[in-house]
Amino acid sequence: MISKVINRLVFGGAIGVTVGFLIALGTSLAYQSDTFMPSSPAFVGRFSTNTQATLISAGLWALMGVTFSVGSFIFETAYWSITKQTAVHLVVTYALFTPLALLAGWFPLDHEWLVSFSIEFLVIYLIMWIIFMTIAKARVRKLNEAIKKRS
Repeated sequence: MISKVINRLVFGGAIGVTVGFLIALGTSLAYQSDTFMPSSPAFVGRFSTNTQATLISAGLWALMGVTFSVGSFIFETAYWSITKQTAVHLVVTYALFTPLALLAGWFPLDHEWLVSFSIEFLVIYLIMWIIFMTIAKARVRKLNEAIKKRS
């Protein structure tokens, strides 16, 4: 069990840094920035160098990845219904991810921005949930077909 947790921590952190870096790189390119911007100009301005801002951003990205990677343990609670697992996972990931997004300078601590972020989070969560449920249903269908063929 401990090795499974460590694997999720390492894997989640690596995925978080990778995704965060790619988003920041894409944003820097889209805004035609002369320098790599790991986050908003206001966030980068809090540090004495761009390198420090990038280092802190990478740490935050890693924690974001860990949030979702370790949060997936919720779906391994076999005695919970899929509805309960989904609701708990949504609440836990939102509660952990939102402060990290605020710290990363993705949006200011403002009512309008928080509402907008929350709606975006819920929409993205719903889309991801639909994708994963569709995949899970297809796997169950294939397993059921394989069981029928063996009988």
